[in-house]
This record gives sequence, structure tokens and C-alpha cells, in this order.
Amino acid sequence: MKQHSTPIFLKDSKATVLEKVSLHSGIYNEAWIQELCFNHPQLLPVEEIEPTFRGMIPICKELAVPSGPIDLVYINDYGFITIGECKLWRNPEARRKVIGQILDYAKDLAKWDYTLFESACLKARGESSKSLLDVLRGYYPDIEEHKFIDSVQSNLNKGRFLLAVIGDGIRENMEELANYIHQNGNLNFTMGLIELPIYKTPSDELLVTPRVLAKTKEIERIIYRIDGGHVEEKSSTKNLGQESKTISEKVFFERLENNIGKERTDEFQKFIEELKTEQSIIPKLGRGNRLSLNLKSPNDTYNFASVQETGEVWFYGIVVKTEELGDKKIGVNYLENLAELINGDLYDKYKEWQWCIKKDNKYPNISDFLDVKNNWKRLIAETIDQTSKLEDT
Repeated sequence: MKQHSTPIFLKDSKATVLEKVSLHSGIYNEAWIQELCFNHPQLLPVEEIEPTFRGMIPICKELAVPSGPIDLVYINDYGFITIGECKLWRNPEARRKVIGQILDYAKDLAKWDYTLFESACLKARGESSKSLLDVLRGYYPDIEEHKFIDSVQSNLNKGRFLLAVIGDGIRENMEELANYIHQNGNLNFTMGLIELPIYKTPSDELLVTPRVLAKTKEIERIIYRIDGGHVEEKSSTKNLGQESKTISEKVFFERLENNIGKERTDEFQKFIEELKTEQSIIPKLGRGNRLSLNLKSPNDTYNFASVQETGEVWFYGIVVKTEELGDKKIGVNYLENLAELINGDLYDKYKEWQWCIKKDNKYPNISDFLDVKNNWKRLIAETIDQTSKLEDT
């Protein structure tokens, strides 16, 4: 889904439409974009494409693999690797080649083990004595060595990468090709197309407006201001895309299975499918320090539960959202009735946004709710019906 807009500059109630910097201006090139993305990884909103790749750290540029040098390599504390390829779309040849190029890079990396990956990254960094773990500990001091190494090795074996094609303007045929790849293959990687249009302000500063082109997630547009090399986040807006199976969803259910077992995890996934079919519930991954799955209403407004990867069930915002609608009691009744189903209690000691259910003064487990899943499903349906009637009036 393309996002088309031109930023405007407001000063003293006067609006100035910003001028987009031309490809032929000589102000920037692929090396400039590569350097910008390496030094400021927050420019790339990968968390909106795949939440499990959040918190990525720039590891190296020009990583040598058999099919050529990879522009950018990032990794996070969970061992998830992002590959970035920067392109300016000056000619059709560049557009045709970049998809196949980044797929070749992923294929090459998937043949490596941790030792080879580490040594190649350190060589690209120009560091022979430091380990990859030491690099990460500069950002994540408490990272555990064996878990990190095992996770990187597992992701290499499975080819679980985020492939980010970064350019000044993604063309329609590229978007169609990326969608085709996802729809017609059993792939472990996710491909994200990220535009970095650049505009000039009236004072000759530069604005970078990242645009994520994706049909799998909610996507966030972030505006950055570049002033003397300093990058500052300015504002953001959100748009909704369609959902599909992603690496993050697979990882969430793997972690959930480790905590509550395969039988209960399978039961929960079946319950989600029933909610989607019968009530058009939207299961949406959360974007916190841990993965979570939110059960959202069909209009993406009300959150009926936030299931953590540990199995705990939290609740966010349903009381506040129904109060905004005009009847706070709808949200309160939902939590009170659901608490009664599992012999728990409404916990209202937090701010209203975080009112939740507790059982024996702890967050209940998803297993507690699955024991009463039919009644829970009925309660969700009743709540949706109440909110829908109020919205109609």
C-alpha cells in the first residue's frame, strides 16, 4: 500500500510546500543513504514490519558474501538479523536487479554458521580482536552469551531474516514482485520495501520521510529532521494494512509453546481462528520488549486481551475506549464478567488504561481463559454488539 504525501512547513500560520530533492541534484547518493541508515537505524521502522526485529544494532557495512557485498547488516539482542540494500531508482535495471540481489544475499547467509558469520562481520567492521557479543554488549549489557549465539545460529539455519530494500522511491512493479514472493512461497524471511524521500526545508535543512510499503502489518510513518548531522524524530501517523503470516507470529507461538505447552498453544490458535471467523476479531502483534498478541475488535478499536509470550494475559484500554464512545460501563462490565468466569477479580488500582484482571493477585494465564473459551467468546460477541450499537447512534 503506497503512501503519497508531500510535507509542508508551517511558520507563523504560513504553509510552505517542501521541495523534494531531485535524484540529479548531487546532494546525495547510495553511499550517503547507506551511511545515514547505518548511523541512524531508527530511520528504518522495522518494528512495524516485524516486531521481533525491534532494537536492531548496526553491525557492519559491505559484508562480503559469495553473491556480493551486503550494504547493511543489523542484529538485535534476540539474534534476529536484518539485511539492508540501498538503491537509488535512476534506471529500470537497478529496479529489476535489487530483489534478486537481496534474495541471493539471504541464500548465502543461510549457509553460514555462527562462527563464519561473526568473523565476516568483524572483518567488515575492521575489528579482529572483538567478538560480536562484545559489540552487542555495548548496547545490551545483560545479554546472555549462550542464548544469543544459539538464537543467531537458529536464525541462520532457518533463514529467518528481514530483507529491507531501501530507496528514494519504490516503483509499483517492485511492490508487486515483493508481494508475489510472499504469496507464492513457503519462506522464512520477510521482505520490506522502505522509501526514503528527501525534502528541503526553507532554511535548506533536509527532511527524510520514511515510508514503509507493506501489506502485512500496521505501518507507521516517521518524519526525521537532519540538521548538521543530527537526526531528530519529529512526528508519526499510522495506517492499517492487511495481515499475513510473519516471522514474528511464528516466534510468538514458539515462545508461547515453551511456556504453556503444545496442546494449549494449539488450542489457543484454534480459538483465534474461531474468533476471526465468527466475530472478525483481529489478532495483532504488540510492540513491547516482549512479543504479545492483542485480540482487537473488527474496527481495530477495542482490545479484548493482550496475551504475552509467557502466557500471561494483560488488558489495555478497553475501559478508556468505551468511555470515549460514551459508555464506560461497557468496558468495566466486560472485565468484571470475564473475571467472574475464571474466578478472578477486576483490578482497578492502575490507571484506567491498564485496568485488568488478576487471579490470586497475579496476571492469569491464557489456560485459565481457554478453560471457559466458549463463554469468553460469547462475552466478546456481546461486547462487540454493545459497542456497535452505540457507534451507530
